Amino acid sequence: MKRKEEVKHFFEQTDIYFNFDYNIKIRTETVAEMIVDEQFDNVLDMPCGNGVISLKNKKQFEKLTLVDFSESMIALAKKYAEQENANNISFTCGDIFDTNFQDEEFDLIISLGILAHIDDIDKFLNYIQSKVKKGGSIIIQNTNSDHFYSKLIRLYLGVRKLLGKDKYSLNKVPTSLVENSFKKAGFTCQKVFRYNQSFIGFSKLFSNTKKYKLTRKWFGKVGNNKNASLGSDYIYLFKKD
Repeated sequence: MKRKEEVKHFFEQTDIYFNFDYNIKIRTETVAEMIVDEQFDNVLDMPCGNGVISLKNKKQFEKLTLVDFSESMIALAKKYAEQENANNISFTCGDIFDTNFQDEEFDLIISLGILAHIDDIDKFLNYIQSKVKKGGSIIIQNTNSDHFYSKLIRLYLGVRKLLGKDKYSLNKVPTSLVENSFKKAGFTCQKVFRYNQSFIGFSKLFSNTKKYKLTRKWFGKVGNNKNASLGSDYIYLFKKD
């Protein structure tokens, strides 16, 4: 099975995705904190997962496009949008690089949880950077592969792969790669929030509610990011000059 197919198979398993719903909540709130008091005409969330992160902030979006290559995730996003009576939402299920937006530009692109999984990181970054209009923004997440906590996670996942529990390895993406890419493309970093997901070996010991509270207590929120140097997960807001 090719890597792309392995990634798709993993994200079709929605029960695994929802095991981390405390992290989805943190990401949703972080996006809200980064764009507080702003309004956007045309927003792209790619990959959107179950759509919750963008749909929770939909009142600030005139038009929202949700893209994911997981049929299960798009189905969940459609269901949630219907429950929320969300209007002006379009859905696309397919490969990110096969999306055809032609000359369409967005004033906000949200892209969380993709860099660790995608085949061609530079191609993806160049693509989303080109689809943002001047003065527009990109919110993107990356797990810094150079951080000590990421190295522990990678060691743990390496053992899981040797035991046959995981099929593919996550990409190594240092912060320098992401930050330099955006700098060269004419973006400036406006905001960043750093935190960690649940610690190795402890994830199953706590409920999602408890993990959420512990993460917030330890790392705070946008504008009050406590213990930031300990956080290997970065959520950036880049603005196109």
